[in-house]
Amino acid sequence: MKNNNLDKLLTEARKAQGISQRELAELAGVGETVVYKLESGRTDVTLSSFISVLTGLGFELKCHSPLGGAVTLER
Repeated sequence: MKNNNLDKLLTEARKAQGISQRELAELAGVGETVVYKLESGRTDVTLSSFISVLTGLGFELKCHSPLGGAVTLER
């Protein structure tokens, strides 16, 4: 299963910062394969690893109640 455009967002954000997948993995405290999987559109990573990668890129994931809410990705 692939997610829509999240892989592209992560890849573009990493490249815009001029860092390699390895460097991002080190910043995020995850294995390089996690970064590769996310940038390839794979969804078989843990939520905590995904959030670590987002944090490593300077993003913040905000979730709101499913009863009224939205999920936002901010930088």
